[in-house]
Amino acid sequence: MDYDKLKKALTAAKDDPGLFRVIVNAPFDQKLEAAFMFLGILVLLLVNKETGTINRIVMSDNEMTDNINKVSVVPFKKIMIPFGDKDNIIARALATGIPQDTTDWRFIYSPVLNPVQAHINQASSGISYSAVYPLEVRDGGALIFSYYQDSGHVGNKQLEFMKKYTKLVTNVLKQQTK
Repeated sequence: MDYDKLKKALTAAKDDPGLFRVIVNAPFDQKLEAAFMFLGILVLLLVNKETGTINRIVMSDNEMTDNINKVSVVPFKKIMIPFGDKDNIIARALATGIPQDTTDWRFIYSPVLNPVQAHINQASSGISYSAVYPLEVRDGGALIFSYYQDSGHVGNKQLEFMKKYTKLVTNVLKQQTK
């Protein structure tokens, strides 16, 4: 990935909604690099301290996310995870500050969706592996990186991308709030 291009795209956003959309879509503008990493979906989540929930803000605009939106029994923005939920890896990543990963989306959607509903969403997307990286911003947040490649084939290139992109997004979001 060309991180200078990513930074330029992120810093060009004029407002939060525009920036949020760029965050989840900019890596896909580098089509070849994204394809070689088997990157499928990016999701931005932010903590809402007032409600005590982790809210899904925006996800990548692509066919995989369109499929999820068609089959999910709960609309994307209505999937709000209780901040202290011990079974949800998003809540765990935010509580510990340590990235979490899974090949089973029930750990991303609990307790809002049951395991069968979570598996239907995952199957509709074609995603095999997802990783949650906490963002050190605002009241807290995270990025979910989802790949259409199984966890045994996720290597240094993907790990480096997730770390660097999370840091870049964190820095840009911190600049926006100054």
